[in-house]
Amino acid sequence: MLVLGIETSCDETGLALLEFDDAGVVTVRGEVLASQVALHELYGGVVPELASREHMRNLPVLCEQLFNESGAALSDVGCIGVTTGPGLKGCLLIGVTFAQGVQSATGAALRGVNHIEAHILCGELHSPQLSPPYIALVVSGGHTEVIRVSGLGSYEILYRTLDDAAGEAFDKSANLLGLAYPGGPRLAALADTVSSSRFVLPKVAREMENFSFSGLKTAVMLLIRKNETLLKDDPSAAAEAAWAIQEAILDPLVRKTEAEVRLSGLPLVVCGGVSANTALRKRLHALFGDRVIFPPLKHCVDNGAMIAYAAGRYHREKRGFPPLTIKSRWPLDEIPSV
Repeated sequence: MLVLGIETSCDETGLALLEFDDAGVVTVRGEVLASQVALHELYGGVVPELASREHMRNLPVLCEQLFNESGAALSDVGCIGVTTGPGLKGCLLIGVTFAQGVQSATGAALRGVNHIEAHILCGELHSPQLSPPYIALVVSGGHTEVIRVSGLGSYEILYRTLDDAAGEAFDKSANLLGLAYPGGPRLAALADTVSSSRFVLPKVAREMENFSFSGLKTAVMLLIRKNETLLKDDPSAAAEAAWAIQEAILDPLVRKTEAEVRLSGLPLVVCGGVSANTALRKRLHALFGDRVIFPPLKHCVDNGAMIAYAAGRYHREKRGFPPLTIKSRWPLDEIPSV
């Protein structure tokens, strides 16, 4: 069975073709991705209307490229997966409309996919030996959660952020430091040039039941105001400030995740855009070795392969096809059980 995955939840247009054989072995036949970083860099962040228009331009071009490069035919597609939430409503609408057009042309089954579930299942895509139950740490620009995965569609949220997500904390702090968009990766790269810091920031979520990063923005702003001249004149000071910020964000992520993994004795999957963070990977690898699974870097960001895999899994298990409804907010514990 050939599955087409379509991802347009934010500012990446991703398509992929995955082949599921009769034994359940999955092969990535092809994938394409168009990033909108250069476009949104002009505005310092994602502009939803512009992102929607860019998806509209990208989808037909990328779809043609995908089938040409993979050697597959549109008529070979047996199932289509498309992100229906969470995400920017206009962007989701463009992806769903395109998927419906492909369905009309092929007669393939069409399934809406939860974007966060797809990120989690990327761990199983790249580690076929992995099966539930396991713990998942989801860290991205819009989501920060520790989840117990009991099976397909069965998720218990152990910790979630009460306000900003980890990726937002990186991006907002980077903006305060004067780093260009996308700020999060730039801040992390700057932090990785040093191994300690003269600055100290509160690890605001350490003792809280859930994550909370909104107070960090205020702490960073005060730190920068107090040391404005030093940070401007001394490059090492800016790097040390970035290190302190990164440490303040990673500390609660690692502590809460470590507690759940040790308590449960289960493997760990780390996914979402922030899972590409080098320092986070090093810390979790040091704690858990090969018990922690990270998707490849190209599948940490939003991508079509994860959407195709999630849709293919549901299709193979004959779990049914709920109404195709766009949900800009769609918590994992509200995924239909069908």
